[in-house]
Amino acid sequence: VSDYSGEIFENGDVIRPALGEMYAILSSDALELDVPVYWGSTAELLERGACQASGSAVLGTNGNTVISAHVDTFFAELDKLKEGDMITLSTNYGRFTYTVSELISFSSSNKKYIVPTEDDRLTLYTCKRDILGGSDQRIGVACELTEKGFYTETEAAE
Repeated sequence: VSDYSGEIFENGDVIRPALGEMYAILSSDALELDVPVYWGSTAELLERGACQASGSAVLGTNGNTVISAHVDTFFAELDKLKEGDMITLSTNYGRFTYTVSELISFSSSNKKYIVPTEDDRLTLYTCKRDILGGSDQRIGVACELTEKGFYTETEAAE
């Protein structure tokens, strides 16, 4: 998914994933992290990698791409990200790079960071670590789209 070395285009075709499909690799040099991203969110998928909310924006389309993972597995060090750190998501149709713009914290009942938006952003979050078990608090990062590159160019409308 991430070793493409051909021509890159600013606009291209997005391939909408099927529920449960592993459709991206999330990479962060700051965290030394490479984790598979699955479309949809179930207990089984959260055991395999990070999960993208199926109501959020597909990578390469406008809006808020929302991805979560367990704090005791794939997003164990999410709280170590800082403003300015880079996150890359690679799919079979393109590569999308984001810059951390805000560290976020919210309760599970507050949907402020995970609702659809007009701007292109990435929201990564996990539960706040709690020694006593599950936590109602969520922590994460909001990121701005820095660069997008598609592997095939969109055909011009006739």
